[in-house]
Amino acid sequence: MDPLEKRLRDELLRDLNVKLLETAKWSLPIQVIDIEYETVKRKRMDILMKMLLVAFRTSRFASVEELSGMLIVEPLFIQDIIDRMDRAGMIVMNDGAYSLTETGRQQLDAGIYIQPPEMEESTVRYSPLHGRFLVGEFTDGSREAFRHALVFRKLTDFRDEEWREALDQLDVAYTDGNVQLVVQAITAVNELERNSIPCIEFRLHQTADDRLFARVWNTMTGEWDETLENHIMERELTEWREKYLG
Repeated sequence: MDPLEKRLRDELLRDLNVKLLETAKWSLPIQVIDIEYETVKRKRMDILMKMLLVAFRTSRFASVEELSGMLIVEPLFIQDIIDRMDRAGMIVMNDGAYSLTETGRQQLDAGIYIQPPEMEESTVRYSPLHGRFLVGEFTDGSREAFRHALVFRKLTDFRDEEWREALDQLDVAYTDGNVQLVVQAITAVNELERNSIPCIEFRLHQTADDRLFARVWNTMTGEWDETLENHIMERELTEWREKYLG
């Protein structure tokens, strides 16, 4: 008996009214899916960027040197900010002078700088039986598949909101002070492989009230899995009573 199984069994049998009838080990099939998505970082606009945008909105400036002389700021700093604003589509060069785009005007009014989108990707694991994505330390199972496993789900059946919920579980998006990272769009999903999660099932009898029940340890989530327990009991309670108590 491995240490985990022993620890779990001892925990269950602390109650002297509980009798262990049988232990089973099996693997829960899951889908491993890669999600590609765009993230956008929003942050409060710094004072120098705001000053440059105001300058471009009210006057004509054709060079970094002109701006450096007016603002008394090193040209290197000004060029760096201009480059960032240009990549973000906030400014454009028209007739030899910088001017604001509609994006630049909106961000200036809001006081929020929205950086250009960046491509990211994350791997998630979906359990058809749970009907949701699971998070935790993953170890691929090698035992027989769970006897009540459900069919795998087609990727085309998932909604965009479900992919976003899966990424939320991984804390992809966040807010840290004045900086906020958001998932702007899901761009692609690909099923990488199909794995399985090792689980330990304990079939138990509560003698005090003559109750049969199951406890199932999900090794990925690292906790007792009520979904799996209920799934088993809904289908096997009558059979267990005949097998163990009949």
